[in-house]
Amino acid sequence: MPNRRPIRGTEVKKNTEFGAPSPLALFVDRVQAVVVDAFLLAFGGLMVELLVLAFSGRRGATGLLLTAEKILDLLHYGWMAAVAVVLALIWNAAHVPLGTSPGRAMVFGLTEEEKDLPWSQTTVGWFVAILIQLTFFTGWLITELDLMDFLTKFSKAADILRGLMHPQASILHQGSVLLVQTIFLAFMATAFAIPVAFVLSFPSARNLTRGTFIARTAYIVARTLMNFVRAVEPLVWALIFISWVGIGPFAGVLALWVHSVAALTKLYSEQIESIDNGPMDAIMATGASTLQVLRYGVVPQVIPPFLSFTIYRWDINVRMSTIIGFVGGGGIGYILKPRVDLGEWGEVGTLVLLIAATVWVMDIVSAKIRERIV
Repeated sequence: MPNRRPIRGTEVKKNTEFGAPSPLALFVDRVQAVVVDAFLLAFGGLMVELLVLAFSGRRGATGLLLTAEKILDLLHYGWMAAVAVVLALIWNAAHVPLGTSPGRAMVFGLTEEEKDLPWSQTTVGWFVAILIQLTFFTGWLITELDLMDFLTKFSKAADILRGLMHPQASILHQGSVLLVQTIFLAFMATAFAIPVAFVLSFPSARNLTRGTFIARTAYIVARTLMNFVRAVEPLVWALIFISWVGIGPFAGVLALWVHSVAALTKLYSEQIESIDNGPMDAIMATGASTLQVLRYGVVPQVIPPFLSFTIYRWDINVRMSTIIGFVGGGGIGYILKPRVDLGEWGEVGTLVLLIAATVWVMDIVSAKIRERIV
């Protein structure tokens, strides 16, 4: 077996980019690597047990759900988590002979020898490949995919398609009015999200928050909060705000606004992380304040992509606002959902054509605007 250079050199390289490596920082990084590995090992073990129990005869949806609950209970009591932690500690301690673990690869990167190897010759490559396969087969079983039902039950689909192909004009006026409301609903949500996301993008950028403990804390808080907000779908936020302010487009604006803030903050901050540090260093060398460095060293580099991301987000919000109306958040979805429930496919066809035409036009316009900006 060829000698591997220990990954410790990679750790030092990573941490010395902005000064001498801190023992506390190295310890935190190692803990993060172990936590990631333990989670992936526990997740893999959970899927293996699900597959074993499913293929042993309990293939039904109820059986799988009950099995999942029992396994989650066992995981809650700690035996699977404990085994995963022990295996993660062993893997990280013996990463030189065993190969870099996924957690170490994520936190510290691969060793120089492993970077030059194809994935099939690295431990982390095989682990990720197996985990992807397990995830696919487990998802197939849990979601109860049945392609035969999809391919054989065309009689119901024919009724739907027949109605969609014969749209009715009786709902055209009401649909057009609510379609305008849908567009402005998305516009207002995006407009209100821009200033909040712009401010939050700076503490959410890793390259701007490495200087002090307060800056690093702000980065963790901002990223964690935005990840949580973005993880909750706009439909759920709409239900929350409908309970707060009542049914109507205002609730839809609030729901899209909250989700847009989180999404734009992520896009903006990632753009800030990819800027050229040369202008920042030059301005900082003149003794400029932090705000001056951001104003003259960062903002000019990110304004064009920020505008492009914002227009793209408005395009997304127009599509989302249609679904928001399904739960009472205003817009054309407010009258689309009852027609679908009643099977009035002619009127549904009219509304679908209005939505499709609007999205098509907006897609063309936003693409042209982004081309001009970039």
